[in-house]
Amino acid sequence: MAVRVAEWITGYVRVRVVDDPDRRVLGALIERRAQLWDVRSERDNGEYTCCVTLTDIRLLLAVARRHRAKIRFGRKSGVPFLLWRASRRKVFLAGGLLFTILLYVLSSFVWHVEIDGTDQPEAVASALQKLHVRPGTALYQILDQDSLQLALLDQLPQIAWVGVRIQGTAVYVHVIPRVASADPVVHKPQSIVAAVPGVVSSVLADSGLPLVKPGQFVTPGTVLISGSLLDGKAVYAKGTVRALVWYRSQLELPERLAVAGITGDAVHHYYLMIGNWPVQVWGFARPPYTRELVHSVESPLEIAGIHLPFTWRSETVYEAATHVSVRSPQELAKQGLGMAAQDVLREASDEAKVLHQAILQKKLERGKLYMTVWTEVEENIGRPQQIVPAPPAPVAPLHQGQ
Repeated sequence: MAVRVAEWITGYVRVRVVDDPDRRVLGALIERRAQLWDVRSERDNGEYTCCVTLTDIRLLLAVARRHRAKIRFGRKSGVPFLLWRASRRKVFLAGGLLFTILLYVLSSFVWHVEIDGTDQPEAVASALQKLHVRPGTALYQILDQDSLQLALLDQLPQIAWVGVRIQGTAVYVHVIPRVASADPVVHKPQSIVAAVPGVVSSVLADSGLPLVKPGQFVTPGTVLISGSLLDGKAVYAKGTVRALVWYRSQLELPERLAVAGITGDAVHHYYLMIGNWPVQVWGFARPPYTRELVHSVESPLEIAGIHLPFTWRSETVYEAATHVSVRSPQELAKQGLGMAAQDVLREASDEAKVLHQAILQKKLERGKLYMTVWTEVEENIGRPQQIVPAPPAPVAPLHQGQ
């Protein structure tokens, strides 16, 4: 492999030797240690081909003239021939040189600054701008990574740690904010009351005095766990009271449903993004789709780990179509039960559980199914209510003379 690379650097030519049935030219070249390889016999009349380096061309011509053989030159390969072809295309060579210089110059600037780990990236971006870290700044004008980290820690006292990584033309900043010490929460005296009507199924009181039992029907505002104790003290009542609650839902479902989808036909477009300016380089077809769905994927370009100020964008345009499906009453009823359960769970408290559902009324009219659904749910019905202390009793004034 090293020999072939060296021969490609010096240049070589594939030649065809004619009128040499005894291979006398080949034998003479081998005897004089000429650089030959890839010898192939072409015909039975003495023609054969081989590759010869440029330094042995004069020797080949002299030997062929002595043995009265003819030489036909074929493919010319190597650096000398590339330079010769490039000298005939000076504009193309100048364009390639200009592109290389422009790429080197653009790679010497910051083109992307990414900040993560904080909900206030504006403050970090402002501190970076004071340190001359912004898109368009030359890389030699900014500090090294360790110095940037120390400078950011000095300017932003609300962060506990910051990491800076300079990769190519991009600067990545990861911030860990300080966690403020939590102030102790002062709980005011409260009771737990019922938020909705229901039948109590279980009572679990962490603090306070339970006033209801399982199987008891309660209405909104009924005190479930009292924060007023028997000795007259008021505490912060806390606990869970689960009860059976019933919901009534009115639903209206259309029999015909239009569903959007794709047909499978698609075309692909490819763009080179220079900033926000797309330059289309491939895929110029514009199909006459009535409706279409566009899916785009962008990937940054990089060479040897250096991010370039360009982005490659692959865009796929799908043909979209609308399909209308007709659903049976059984399918509509099943869907209606599921929708009613979702609506009830959104309205109910956390950790609610649907126990039973029943359709009270169902009617199909004018392409729509009208339903009334009854849903039984077990949920936590307690909500806090602060205890307002009673005002002090007025003191009767004293009469004179007493």
